[in-house]
Amino acid sequence: MLKSRLAKPMLVALAACAASVAFNGVVFADDAQAQAQALKEQMRVMQQQMQEMQKQLEALSKQQAAAPPAAAATVPAPKKEAPAEPLFEKFAKGFYGTLDVSLDDTTKGINGLVAYHYALKDPANPNSGYQIDPNNTGPKGGPVGRVGYMPALSTNKSVLGYRGSHKIAGSGVDFIYQIETQPAITSAPGLNTSQFQGVNWGKVKIGTTYSPYKKATDRMNPFSGMLGDYSVVMGNSGGDNRVEFGTRLDHSIWYESPKFGNVFSFDALISPGQNRTYNNVVQSSGSPDCNGGNMPGSGNLLLNCDDGGFDDAFSVDIKFESGPIYATAAYEIHKRVNRNSDGIGSNHPIYGYLQSTNSPALDFATYNFLIGEFPGAAATTGYSPPYLTDIGDESAFKAGVQYTFDFGLAVSGIYEYMKRTLPAVLEFQNERQRNGLWFALSEDFSAKDNFSVGWAHAGATPGDPGGQHNYNPLNRDNSANMFTAAWKHHFDKNFYWYVDAADTINKGNAHYDLGAGGRGLTTDCHDGTNTPVIDYTSAGNTTWGGCREVGFSTGMNYKF
Repeated sequence: MLKSRLAKPMLVALAACAASVAFNGVVFADDAQAQAQALKEQMRVMQQQMQEMQKQLEALSKQQAAAPPAAAATVPAPKKEAPAEPLFEKFAKGFYGTLDVSLDDTTKGINGLVAYHYALKDPANPNSGYQIDPNNTGPKGGPVGRVGYMPALSTNKSVLGYRGSHKIAGSGVDFIYQIETQPAITSAPGLNTSQFQGVNWGKVKIGTTYSPYKKATDRMNPFSGMLGDYSVVMGNSGGDNRVEFGTRLDHSIWYESPKFGNVFSFDALISPGQNRTYNNVVQSSGSPDCNGGNMPGSGNLLLNCDDGGFDDAFSVDIKFESGPIYATAAYEIHKRVNRNSDGIGSNHPIYGYLQSTNSPALDFATYNFLIGEFPGAAATTGYSPPYLTDIGDESAFKAGVQYTFDFGLAVSGIYEYMKRTLPAVLEFQNERQRNGLWFALSEDFSAKDNFSVGWAHAGATPGDPGGQHNYNPLNRDNSANMFTAAWKHHFDKNFYWYVDAADTINKGNAHYDLGAGGRGLTTDCHDGTNTPVIDYTSAGNTTWGGCREVGFSTGMNYKF
């Protein structure tokens, strides 16, 4: 279809053609008058036709101008691919961490405590009952050192780590990796690493980790890393700074299930002992410390792992979560736990009876060797024979429930039972079998503020090793209660400030502490005794039962 702008050029071309025809006709017609007249007539007719064509072209041009332009065919734009994430930004996203530093003021609460010597009523009969030793009725020495309030700085559950994943080509499997360290911000530099790697199918992981038993109820502990951390009691079988069922487990392999039906999940772990000794008295292969988290010779004992070193460990949990309800149950067992050092320096009258009768339950071979090498050890440090058969399985079971109301209040409760299997002759000193309770309320009373209160209870145990300086066999109630409260103010999602107070009340021979389970600074029932003895035979701090630790803390916590 011709457009209006083409009309004039076409007319000019037609006119030129007509003129050319006319010119040629004139040249070659000579003086033929008839032909000239005919040519004029043809030109007139042609001119009329050209005028008609001009009118039609003008009309057609007006019609096209009035009609809407035809829509151009829509061609879809090529889809732009998302720009690749810069490599450095991708790398940097793998870093994470928590930095927590606090100022604390705590007291051990043992000023004024008095210790006596106790003995059997009948030295030849271990079942005759107990009395203050008639041959030594005077009190022992009192607490040594600064045992009142003392301010200090503490690094609490601070971590730095890196994690990421790599998709394995041609599969739906991810290779997962993570490495983590715990910096000591307020003290000498130190590393405590956690690392794992695995595949994502559910998740199978290997490395060093907290066990499923510990992690199952972490969300019920709003005081994690504070003075009033529930690990003062929960998972703490010995009532001291070390949390036996809340420590990291080396050389582990574990499985984390997906969430079935968006409700149920479970985790299972095994940690091989990797120990070539029959009694786990040395570190496991490839580990610098004893299984259980303590150093060889902890407590200023011989450089052994007989203060809680164990063989294989197994841990499992199951979790249910639906709406505001979270419920869990968990179980863990440590095989063949060695606590032979509980005999060294014991003040229990039955231990004295075993020693006086040369009982095969005591390790006289080691004792006699060291006394021969260091004749003054018994007199100057109270060194006495370790046990020989104080090795048994230790297990823990717990069940917990948490309900979170829509107005921000979370209510949590946990029941725990710990058990130790021992030879009957040593059951009198079993301090690691008991019930435990935890109850906590945590309320988000504003968008940035949270207030929490908690109570932990440790039930009485069937026995006690008698290692306390003031051990009293007549007082069988070694239960304890810990009360705590904390306020957190969040400046943003990464940074908050907190204030915490806690009070641990020990009865009888109990010696639970403050701050167990992750604080760089704990407050326990040990005094300041510090007698340097080169053979490491029981020259450590003296423990006092029945102490009452009280503490106040304020600090800042930053996560990235």
